[in-house]
Amino acid sequence: MKDQTVEAYLASVAAATPTPGGGSVSALVGALSVALSRMVGGLARDKKGYEASQEALAGLEARAQALEHRFVALADEDSAAYEGVMRAMRLPKSTDAERAARVAALQEAYRRATEVPLETVERCVEALELARLAAEKGNRGASTDCGVAVLLAEAAFRGAGLNVRVNLASLKDEAFRAAAEARLEASLVRAQAVGHETMALVEGRL
Repeated sequence: MKDQTVEAYLASVAAATPTPGGGSVSALVGALSVALSRMVGGLARDKKGYEASQEALAGLEARAQALEHRFVALADEDSAAYEGVMRAMRLPKSTDAERAARVAALQEAYRRATEVPLETVERCVEALELARLAAEKGNRGASTDCGVAVLLAEAAFRGAGLNVRVNLASLKDEAFRAAAEARLEASLVRAQAVGHETMALVEGRL
């Protein structure tokens, strides 16, 4: 995805193919959220009135740059994971041995197709935390951009969460399912708290 133009990526999403789909798009939206937080932080770097925030802003930029790159990678990984599911679905199933191999391949593929969006969900919580930091330490005149960063991260979170849930439904590993559901719930609680705090800060500056 990272080497495509915006137009080419949109065309690939719009095409009548399963990938890239909602999981890939969610990861890209997460990257856009982080990019906005970077912008708000950048607008305050080395600026008068923000002297006390420079260390925090440098940390914000370093964290955000790494997270943005990870989201872009997750966009591609999500497509690859679901393509793995489709390959497993096409495996032969004429004999008992073939059917058993196909079931095992599908289970492994669905597990990977769950792990990728689950990481996206957790990274979205990080994106929300960066939006809050940008709102606290970044350029106050760009506070509404932090609000947009929050909205994007929340949309990405929800989109990736849907993918987690639909793939979990196909998994037979109860221990893995329980652990994934617990991670999803913990992320939701954290995301709601951080998102609310940040939007309250943004709204207070309007």
